[in-house]
Amino acid sequence: MFLLLSSGSNAHGQLGVGSVEDAYTFQPCSFAGQIRDSSVIHVATGANHTLILLEFGDGGRELWGCGDGRKGQLGMGYKQCGMSTSFKKVQLSLVDAGLGDYTFKFIEATWETSYAVLCSEGRPDIVISFGSDDYGDLGVGGGSSNSEKDFHFVQFDHLLPSGIRQIQAISTGQRHVVVQLRSDSSSLLVGWGLSRHGQLGSPAGTSFSSIPRPISFDSDDRLVDKPLSYALGIHHTIVHHHSDKIIGLGSDRKGQLQVVRRCSANHADVQSAHSTWNGSYIVVANQGKWEIWSSGSNSRSQLGWTPNEDDVVGVVKFPDHVDRQKSSVSVACGSEHVLALVSHSDRLTEVWGWGWNEHGNLGIGHTEDIPSPVTIWPRKDAVGISNVCGVWAGSGTSWICTETEDDV
Repeated sequence: MFLLLSSGSNAHGQLGVGSVEDAYTFQPCSFAGQIRDSSVIHVATGANHTLILLEFGDGGRELWGCGDGRKGQLGMGYKQCGMSTSFKKVQLSLVDAGLGDYTFKFIEATWETSYAVLCSEGRPDIVISFGSDDYGDLGVGGGSSNSEKDFHFVQFDHLLPSGIRQIQAISTGQRHVVVQLRSDSSSLLVGWGLSRHGQLGSPAGTSFSSIPRPISFDSDDRLVDKPLSYALGIHHTIVHHHSDKIIGLGSDRKGQLQVVRRCSANHADVQSAHSTWNGSYIVVANQGKWEIWSSGSNSRSQLGWTPNEDDVVGVVKFPDHVDRQKSSVSVACGSEHVLALVSHSDRLTEVWGWGWNEHGNLGIGHTEDIPSPVTIWPRKDAVGISNVCGVWAGSGTSWICTETEDDV
């Protein structure tokens, strides 16, 4: 059985803990329904709403949500009631739309908009969107913000006329979306939403795109073929290619792309890429040990090291006793704070955190920003918890999913 815990900003009930008070320590999430024999696949967060994707023992998947649903970002049922402080199953009219044999593959969210990728064996994948359309977030051409539709279909036929067979990945920033498409004969990286700073590729200057369009790279368009991952901030995008090459798109006004350039110049062994709103974090293998390199805004101590005039790129300062050779790390970036799940070879996992903590984002009992990594899990009163199986970070929120020895 899993136990999902959350901390941080909660003015609209987006933590799912049964209240609208900020949580300065990690609190167990509450569910208005049966979730026994299930596991958490993913947590997707917007400004004030949260989606989680559950998978049950029989392989079935369900979408649950909490928080602010007034823009339709949690489905029409939530739009009518406005807000929920506990997780409830999101009711989408998939059967009425002829999608009764589809299941949830991926979920993501921007500021006030939600996305689900649906799949069905032997049929093309489908992307649906629901919620706000302020910057073309829905990806359906605009003019849909006041629609009473339960959800909208994002179309890609104008990009790959032969038909989309598979959605390989979907990633979101605050106001833009990147999707990896693959048909029988080709692959394409596309995006929509806010693009004024070139975060959707060349050319920059376009305010936003309300339908999916190809993302272009001035340096090498072949990089769209086999990307490993994407990281999206407010005004920038990072693409990590399978060859370990890494490319940054969009604004560098706060130095958020400097670490990308450093990795490229040093031919770094890049493991993964991540973004806060105005910063970038690259996990690198260096002499048999992992490191996290970062650059960008440090207004909330979120870089994990102290910048100086001589260098705008640095290494996140973990304590010396953290064995970075006999462990692995997974990073989750929130708006301006960072979580790191460190998995040791000889003991249980640990969660470290640093950065913005105004709302108790880091769950350590106070609201002071943290300039370098501190252990935020396990905590001394964590009775009956066997291991951490996932961490996520949102807009002033943090999430830890643990496996429990007994049903909770």
